[in-house]
Amino acid sequence: MDKMVAYTKQSGVSAVPVTVRIDWLPDGTIKPLLYWTPDGTCYEIAPNCKSTPLAFLRERGDGLRFEVTAKIIETLEPDDNLMGSHYRTYLYLADKRFYQKNIIDARYGHAGKEFIPVTLDVFPNGDYELLSFKVQGEQWQVDKTIEVKPRGSFNAGGIGIWHKVDASNNSVRRIAALYLELNKWFVAVSTKTA
Repeated sequence: MDKMVAYTKQSGVSAVPVTVRIDWLPDGTIKPLLYWTPDGTCYEIAPNCKSTPLAFLRERGDGLRFEVTAKIIETLEPDDNLMGSHYRTYLYLADKRFYQKNIIDARYGHAGKEFIPVTLDVFPNGDYELLSFKVQGEQWQVDKTIEVKPRGSFNAGGIGIWHKVDASNNSVRRIAALYLELNKWFVAVSTKTA
């Protein structure tokens, strides 16, 4: 692995690569939910974690550090002594895409953009997998990511990374386009009025 992006680290201890499940909120903030260590142990993160942007992570780049309290909720070999144990640690997302400030403000807004919450897993090498998103009050599960490439929306403008996904909501399936614009996710919505 050339660069470790998602990892936990305590003072004086080596970094441990992790897979992190996050909620990326419409205002651009990130809320970590869970993380998995290489041995398959799953930790649930308490909701009151503290986030600090870091611009000097040495060889690891810019990113965010979360001071978290996490408890073990699953292990490959269940141990009643470990289950429910709480740990305080630092969780890092050491990549500028999590740290960027959005320079797009109301002056550059577009009625055709709906900024949305997205849930995704971030892997230690920085790759990620979209799991779900919410648009106009409806929750959609991402069944498959079909294509990802740098591109803005033709209808709503903007810059960023276009994600074409196969998504489902109960028995309804659709192909959707999600955009990561600096530090916010959006979908293009119709601006036509009846």
